[in-house]
Amino acid sequence: MITTIKAVLISIHCVIIALITIIVSPFDKKGKITHYLSKVFGGVILFIAGVKVSVSGLENLNRDEAYIFISNHLSYFDIPILMKAIPNNVRFIYKDSLTKIPILGWGMYLGGYIPISRENVRDAMKSLKAASVKILKGMSVVIFPEGTRSFDGIPGEFKRGMFVLAEEAKVPLVPTTITGSDNILQRGKFKINSGKVHVNFSAPVGYSKDKGLLNEIRDIIVRQTESDKNKI
Repeated sequence: MITTIKAVLISIHCVIIALITIIVSPFDKKGKITHYLSKVFGGVILFIAGVKVSVSGLENLNRDEAYIFISNHLSYFDIPILMKAIPNNVRFIYKDSLTKIPILGWGMYLGGYIPISRENVRDAMKSLKAASVKILKGMSVVIFPEGTRSFDGIPGEFKRGMFVLAEEAKVPLVPTTITGSDNILQRGKFKINSGKVHVNFSAPVGYSKDKGLLNEIRDIIVRQTESDKNKI
């Protein structure tokens, strides 16, 4: 019953923020209003769910610089958690079919979030290149390189698609570690639990064509996951 109430309140909140985003989008060329709305979006969702987020590593970031945030993926709550935690003007990559959802999908698209096709490789490459243009204009982008949520809390294999974006943008990559969000909304279960989540931003890593870079970033996140277990 409590989860249902939380879900209804979150849904209403999402629609309201999406509507506002649609209305302001013609006047928000630099995305600053959408950035502010994303903070409200994430903060209110976490408040409704009863989730407290602690953050470390902010000293590694320059809020005026563009980054590619490379994050592990544990829960659907990871997006509002990172919206709340990341100080930079940031956008997410999302499944392109969501754009068709009235109001919510339109709000994401007009808000500058990046739709990507999971079925068509050519279209996916175009989306990643479009994301690089946003980065070059000063926006940061979040990528979940696993492509799906973890089953056991340990980051899965990182797909190389992110390197298309990194190659185009050539900005620092920030290993980003989320701990505890799988306890808020467990995979395969419809129950929203209150609780604590921790986010850590490791020192940015410069892009290189070294094939080992992908594993290097994953290793940083795996080590940080173990380190942060006592912070939640």
